[in-house]
Amino acid sequence: MPVDLSEIEAAEVELEQWLVEQTENGVPEIVLVGLLRDYADDIEHLGYVPRMWGESEQ
Repeated sequence: MPVDLSEIEAAEVELEQWLVEQTENGVPEIVLVGLLRDYADDIEHLGYVPRMWGESEQ
């Protein structure tokens, strides 16, 4: 499947906005960093992004 750079850029902007919203709502940056690392580790281990996150994947 070809990579659509505009979709990647849009996803990046949405993620950045979500991260800013979380910090503005009082979530510490260190918590967000840990969350992102955990999800990245899960995705790397599985080799794909699960369409649903269940307890067995996390």
